[in-house]
Amino acid sequence: MRNHRGQALIEFLLIMPVIFIILMAMFDFGNILYHRYKLENELDYVVGLYLDNKEEELNQYLEENDFTMDVAQDNAIKTIYLRTDISIFTPGLSQVLGSSYRVDTSKTVYEG
Repeated sequence: MRNHRGQALIEFLLIMPVIFIILMAMFDFGNILYHRYKLENELDYVVGLYLDNKEEELNQYLEENDFTMDVAQDNAIKTIYLRTDISIFTPGLSQVLGSSYRVDTSKTVYEG
């Protein structure tokens, strides 16, 4: 009978980089989902500041959290967009999505 310990080691070394890349991709997708959830929660606070005309506090808050805000207006209906960029670390995924991924969310409010 031959010793199969060397074969198992070689098979492990061949599959290890694939498993490592899959784990890193799972981390990146989890990070994207976390930032999307966080951004949706932050949007309520930002909309409150915007509607209360607290421009100085709003600008300071956006700068501290590295958020970008845009407002689109159609008569009395305003859509407020909040965006942030996060870094992608997985080697193959960063080539597909780019080195940073933009996470954004929006809220439509009626101002009458």
